[in-house]
Formats: sequence, structure tokens, C-alpha cells
Amino acid sequence: MAELSPENVYRQMLGEAVTERDKLAGKARRYSVARLITFLAFIGGVYLSFTSAPAWWAASVVLLSGFIFLMIRHNGVLEAQKLNGAQIMALEQEVEACKGNYSLFEGGGSFADPRHPYATDLDLFGDFSLFQALNRTVSPLGKETLAAWLKNLLNNPDEIRLRQDAVKELSAMPGWRIKFRALGMVADESANDLRSFYQWLETPALFSSPFFRVAVALIPVLSFAILLLLSAGLISIQLFLLYLLIPLSLTGYYTKSINRRHMMLSRKVDLLQKYASRFAMVEQEPFTSAQMLNFKGRLHSGNNGAGNSIHKLGKITSSLDTRLNFLAGFVLNVLLLWDIRQIRRLEEWQRANRIPIPVWFGALAETEAITSIAAFAYCNPAYIFPETASGSLMLSAEEAGHPLIEAAGRVNNDILLPGKGHFNIITGANMAGKSTYLRTIGVNLVLAMCGSPVCARSFTFYPAGIYTSLRTTDSLSASQSYFFAELLRLKELIDRLNAGETLYILLDEILKGTNSVDKQAGSKALLRQLIGMEASGFIATHDLELGRLAEAFPERIINHSFEAVIDGDALHFDYKLKPGIARNMNATFLMQRMGITIIKDE
Repeated sequence: MAELSPENVYRQMLGEAVTERDKLAGKARRYSVARLITFLAFIGGVYLSFTSAPAWWAASVVLLSGFIFLMIRHNGVLEAQKLNGAQIMALEQEVEACKGNYSLFEGGGSFADPRHPYATDLDLFGDFSLFQALNRTVSPLGKETLAAWLKNLLNNPDEIRLRQDAVKELSAMPGWRIKFRALGMVADESANDLRSFYQWLETPALFSSPFFRVAVALIPVLSFAILLLLSAGLISIQLFLLYLLIPLSLTGYYTKSINRRHMMLSRKVDLLQKYASRFAMVEQEPFTSAQMLNFKGRLHSGNNGAGNSIHKLGKITSSLDTRLNFLAGFVLNVLLLWDIRQIRRLEEWQRANRIPIPVWFGALAETEAITSIAAFAYCNPAYIFPETASGSLMLSAEEAGHPLIEAAGRVNNDILLPGKGHFNIITGANMAGKSTYLRTIGVNLVLAMCGSPVCARSFTFYPAGIYTSLRTTDSLSASQSYFFAELLRLKELIDRLNAGETLYILLDEILKGTNSVDKQAGSKALLRQLIGMEASGFIATHDLELGRLAEAFPERIINHSFEAVIDGDALHFDYKLKPGIARNMNATFLMQRMGITIIKDE
């Protein structure tokens, strides 16, 4: 039997999830009806106990216990429904991703930085971006980690291979990835939640002194002893009320401080439990790749695992949330010194886990980022994992395409940069494919140095930095012209080369912000300087004269072109890279098609 495609695997999982949704809906209805019947029966039992048969008290207690049991089970089904709904949403998104539609994922527009060496030019962030194609993160820290990986590429071949191995392992685990993501989706985390949690970790202890250790042990004993004495008639109600001042005064004195600490964790029980489940998924999975084993190892501190520790914190926080019920809070503080008791438990947890917490969440965020790249890899089985080259800068690829262009409309081309000090000059007509070709190179290099597969039949590269100048814009706020902004961009490039950086340089229409004479002279001068600095890269241009520099540097410059074919009133592009300088231009043709009359000089 033929192996299912990734899309069909997801569709099969989606069908199973939808079936489970229907089952859970039926189970939830049954529990809801059973709860109602049991509660009404309990009310009836209480009524009968007062009006006719005291023996009904026993039945009422049983019915109340049954109601509580059904309520717990019903809540469990509701939680399962939430997780199931998140899984269905995640699977629907993956089905679309397998068809090349990544629009259902967050684009990460907030991470855009026009000053970055390549992020804007290569469309790393925003709608229809590389981040959007990769992104399966759900936590703010996970999103930040994935964005940081795209902005700060790996340059060590061993690190790239380690990440590739982790991506390969997780790519083959679609069910695990979907559940891992769904657990995060139902947590509904805001950007401030983790920040507030870290703030709480740094708060000084309030109740660590021996006095409070004795108080939380002694108050419950005293409270129950006083109650027994009161019920036996051995002490007066006045003495009992006088005693109540002790626990209430003790708790009341610290109410402000307790409230402040509680606010940092309040309403985070569900989030903490979901985090605990995600930690547990990583801890319990028998990974084999070195990087995933490393993440797994980072989730342990002594005998405590992150999953159990965070689960315990969630339970303590839930216990403290009881104080939000005024009546329950009053009774518990009187009898058990409840608020102080729970804050002490939290402080003990703080002391035990303050140091490893950032390590735990960092490992989980990196797992999210790895999972994102793995999901992208799984959706694109035709993509290949690139090979790293040693020695010096080089790039060689066969049939490389832009990964954000749908396969049906994508035209693939070879890429060759033989070594340092070499440039490919790409000439061609408007809209012939020059800029897309440069972005194809840049985006695939970003993927390669993130540990991701690339859109190519073969791809070998030397890990190095990327620097682009493809769509420089003017800055009115900084009183910068287009030309000056371009010069600043080029100056930054020269400064980085002078600092000894090895870079893949991608330039589109150098100095297009000035007149044609200056543009040509300046472009030639810049290219000569770059070659003299042993720089390497690709330059796209309409200026055919720039290609003639190959006559002066036959060993350093390679000319390629994209041609346009004018056939009567039709303009045709094949978007295929060809050797040599372009012969056909189309600006005049396009202007005439737009109704602009071209008058030739006499």
C-alpha cells in the first residue's frame, strides 16, 4: 500500500479528531443531565430530611457526593473538549499548509526590523513571510525564539547538523507535534504572564522565619481544640471570638503583601497545568537526536522534573486561589492560617526551583521552534536537507526555488558561487525574475542555517552571514533621501567586510537612487572594491555595462541573465536563468502597452 502524503495523514488525523469531538459532546451532555438530576434529587432529599424522614440525610450525603463526582468528571470532559478543539484547529491549519497556504499562522510582524542586514529584504516577518510559513509556536517565548533563530543564523556546521537531526526526528512525529501544539493553544497565554511569573520568582520570602513555621503548625491544633471545647460547652462564645482575633490579626497584618504576591500568580492555574503537560511530553518521549536529548536533560534539576514541579506549583496556586471566595477564605484562615500556609509552600517552591526555571522555559521555547521547523519540513517532503562545506565561502544548488511560491507556479534555477571573491551579475528585463532569484538564494540560505530543509534538488553551502540591499527605502522621519539611505546601507556592508566578516552579499540595482551616469560609475567602482576585499555574492541589474566587468575580471565575475521574449503584442517570461548578459529589454514595450507614447529622438 502506498504511503500516505503528509496532507492525507493530517486529514486522517482530522477525521479521527472530529469523531472524538462528537463522542466528547455526547459524553458532556450525559454528564450535564446526570448532574442536574443528581442535584435535584439532593435538594429533594434535604427537603424530605427536614419534613418527613430524617433518614434521608444519609441519602442526601450520598447524592451530594455523587453530584461532586459527576461535576469533576464533567469538568474533565470539558477540558478534553478544549484540547480536542485545539487539535482540530491545528490539524486544519496543517492541511492548508500542505497545500502551500500558510496564512492561518501568525506572521510575526512585530519582529520586523528594517535595520536588520537581511530580514526586510527577504520577507522574514509579516504576512506571506518565512516566519509565517514556519511558525507553529504558541507561547510568546517560543515566538521570540523562532524569530531570534531567523535573525541570528547558525554558522557552525556541527550545530547545524545537530539541529537538522532534531528536525528530522520531530518531523516524523506528526501526532506528537499536534498534541504538543494543541496543549499550548488551550493555555491562552499572554505576553505578560511569563514576565509576571519571573517577577514573582524574584520576590523576597515573607514567612521563612521559625515563628511562622511554628504558627502554621500550631494554629490548626488550637483552632480545632477551641471548637471542640466550644461544642462541649467548656468555653464561652466570647472566649472563642477572642481567640479568632489571633489568626485573623496575623493574616490581616500581611494581607497587602499576600495580595501582591497572589496577583502575580492569580488565574494562572490553567496555564501552569498546560505548561506542566507540555514539559511532561518532552520529558517522557524517548528521543534519540542529541539536541532533543539535551532539551530533555535541561528539564531536570536534581530529582525534580520540570513537569512535576510546575504541576505542583499549579496545585499550590489553585489552593491559594480559594481565598478569592470570601466565606471559604475566612473559615480557612481562621482554622488553618490558610493564606500564610500557602504562601509558605510557594516560597519553598521558589527556593527549590528559582535557578532552573529560566532553563526549563528556555528549553521548552526551543522545542517549540524545533517543532515549527519540523512541521514545515513534514509539509514539504520534496525539500532536502542541505550539506555544509568546509574551507571557505561557497554555494552550489541544483533546481533551487523560492519556498514561499506555490510549487505549481514556481520555476527553479541552479545557483553557483564557486568561492570567495566571486560575483554573479544577473542582468535582465523588468519582471523577468532577477529579484525573485536573489530572494530565492537568500531565503534558502536562511533556512539552511536554521537547520531546516531547503527548496532545492541539491544544496551545498558554507555557513556565513547574509547581507542584502534589495528594497532600500527613504526615511522621511530621519530626513534621509532614498540615495542617502542606500549609501548608508552600502557603508554598513563595507564596514562589516573591513571587520573581517564573511558574507553572502545580495544586491539589487546598486545606486538606483541617482542618475544613470553616476549609477554606472558608482556601481562599477563598488564592485571593483568588493572584489578587491575578497567579498562574494550576487548582483541583479538592468545595467548591461556592469556585466562587461567580466572582461576585466574573467576569473571573478560570472554573467547570468533572465530573458524576456516579445512576440507581437505579447510578452513572455520563462524565468529560467541563462548564461551571459541579457539581450532583450522590455521597458519601452511595457510603457507602450500602458498607453505612453514613445517618441524617438531625431
